[in-house]
Amino acid sequence: MADNIADLILGGDPGAHLLQEASAFDITLTKIRCAACNTVSCLGALAVDGGHREALVKCADCGSELMRATRTQKGCVLELHSARHLYL
Repeated sequence: MADNIADLILGGDPGAHLLQEASAFDITLTKIRCAACNTVSCLGALAVDGGHREALVKCADCGSELMRATRTQKGCVLELHSARHLYL
């Protein structure tokens, strides 16, 4: 049984692994503020859509695209679309 919500949502998800690869720290502990609705969420509590080449994180409240990680031939690109702040 999972100890916290991050274990339930980001567990074996390939998209979550891609997001983790894009950062040098535990990205699931990072908080993100949505520019559209001003909601602050922990990335570990948000669902991640995608697979091995692309991961997409949307706001749980309004559905705005907050973050996208894409694997390219040169590495990993992290884009913050509707994110106002990323709290590290």
